[in-house]
Amino acid sequence: MTTLEEQVFTDLNALSEEQIEAGLAAGVWRGPTRPFVEQYLDQIRVSRVEVAASAQGLEAIRSVIGDARSASFKASIALILAAGAMMAAMAAAFIAFLAMRGVAISW
Repeated sequence: MTTLEEQVFTDLNALSEEQIEAGLAAGVWRGPTRPFVEQYLDQIRVSRVEVAASAQGLEAIRSVIGDARSASFKASIALILAAGAMMAAMAAAFIAFLAMRGVAISW
């Protein structure tokens, strides 16, 4: 960067995006500094979009993690219920086997 660009860069850092846009519209920067200012403004816009995209990405990740935790909990409940149903089926089959053998169970 030349000293002129360094000075313009220092000046631009002190301004907001709206102030830079107004300055470009008013023709404050002319000649060789105008493309530099336009590039600086474009970089600010790209940075803002990247930050917004990152925030949306983080929110999506949080949502997916929440859904995964919920799914894991529901899967655990389903597994416990399935194990209970399996035990009940095994007990019913054993009782049926004993009944077919003619074994009487008296309580």
